[in-house]
Amino acid sequence: MKALTGMIMQSGSSPSTANIKYLCGFDAPDPFFYLHTSKGGHLLVSTMEKGRALRQSRSGTGVYTASDLGLSGKKVFDKVEQIKALMQHAGVRSLKVPSDFPAGLFQLLLGSGIGTSILKGDPCPDRAVKKSEEITKLKGCQKAAAMAMESAINMLASARVSGDGHLRVGREVLTSEHVRRRIQAVLLEMGFTASQTIVAGGEQATDPHERGHGPLKAGEAIILDIFPQSETTGYWGDLTRTVCRGKAPTGLKKLYRAVKAAQAAALSTVAPGISAQQVHAAVEALFEERGYETGTVGGKHVGFIHGTGHGVGLDIHEMPRVSSASTAILEPGHIITIEPGLYYPGLGGVRIEDTIVVTEKGWKYLAACPRKFELF
Repeated sequence: MKALTGMIMQSGSSPSTANIKYLCGFDAPDPFFYLHTSKGGHLLVSTMEKGRALRQSRSGTGVYTASDLGLSGKKVFDKVEQIKALMQHAGVRSLKVPSDFPAGLFQLLLGSGIGTSILKGDPCPDRAVKKSEEITKLKGCQKAAAMAMESAINMLASARVSGDGHLRVGREVLTSEHVRRRIQAVLLEMGFTASQTIVAGGEQATDPHERGHGPLKAGEAIILDIFPQSETTGYWGDLTRTVCRGKAPTGLKKLYRAVKAAQAAALSTVAPGISAQQVHAAVEALFEERGYETGTVGGKHVGFIHGTGHGVGLDIHEMPRVSSASTAILEPGHIITIEPGLYYPGLGGVRIEDTIVVTEKGWKYLAACPRKFELF
């Protein structure tokens, strides 16, 4: 990046908020600006956020309010004027913005005569390879996910099966909502949030991102997908298990065994220097070998209908991707999920997911979590 060109980001969208936190260590509930130059970073925040920004931002980051930069009157609240003042203070004459920068503000900057262009590529490509302190933070997130998973599975295992096949706790029918609240309570106690937790049973489990609702039944697959975010560090964990309360039908057990074997095949492929495509291909080959086809039936996508995994960090989904379209080559320090799944209406859905770190010699789990399908 040229000395007189800066990259300006406004927090608010997931990519920019995470990138700003990565670069300077600060985030806030309301949008603010971060200007990155070859000589350092500059934060422009509201008066109420300045004290916290000074405490939380990394050494070498300048922290300013609009008034600090000489703005007064209506200009204090004018975003273009704020950016101009920040540029002048930092000695920047032109700007690059990431692809998620607000389009309206981009047009206003151009209209005001500021040389502004869209940055090609990732603003923070270094985020894909985690530093040791980041790996430690991510391990804590994954351990929290494993503890919440254990609590949820114990709840399902201890539920009584009524004559109509519904799971019950006491006289009350056990629902996806009940299990999700248990998960959220466990995580909240540890300082984590998980607002989109999946507890999906039966036919709902055949839609990978269906959160799940209503009564849960015995003899059906129940997908539990927990992805907590630390309220302290901002990092995420990601963990999925599929269980069945009681004896599972033969076809569903075969489905589970295939997904479990596919995850093992993918994990056996993971190593530094291996392409992410190769890891994904190992899953596809295993499913094809066992006769599980992917396609469209009755207008619904069935089979293996998503990628094998994704990076995890300050965003729940980040680089590198592990899919057929990925161009990534695995490196030590990559944190990725391995989460093959199969989904067939009328039979059920199964997904097994672990988050791992690529090491110099192979890979390691971030946190241990048992795999047990049938719960008695």
